[in-house]
Amino acid sequence: MIAMTLALAGFTGSALADDQQDVWKLEQQQWKLAAAKDTSWIDSMVHPNLRMWEAGAPMPRNKASLQHWARYDNGNGTTLEYELLPISTTITGNVAVVQYYYMMARENFKKERETVTGHYTDVLMKEGGKWQFIAWAGGDDPKK
Repeated sequence: MIAMTLALAGFTGSALADDQQDVWKLEQQQWKLAAAKDTSWIDSMVHPNLRMWEAGAPMPRNKASLQHWARYDNGNGTTLEYELLPISTTITGNVAVVQYYYMMARENFKKERETVTGHYTDVLMKEGGKWQFIAWAGGDDPKK
């Protein structure tokens, strides 16, 4: 019985580690696509019931709003470089909570450059063997 429990615990730990890696790879892929101004990630990586609240926004938004404003945002700026620094990933069943910090260099439509830092808490849900964003909150840290 003890050997069976230990073997099962090892399997669960391994499966959890695999899920954590899969979730982090999805986070990295989303940033890569967004930096390339490729909005296809919204259809493929975002759950239809998304609720997201960006720093500085007056209220949460949904997937349709994300799609609408992505077109505008892509025309008004360019990501020059970024780095993602994971803080934690917690997975319970089919729900993952990912927290990370980022540094980003960007250029606006006037060709003005700035470097910003920020953080996000993302919630992902696994359906049909696929992780998708269902919620997030965060964004740029306040300017000093």
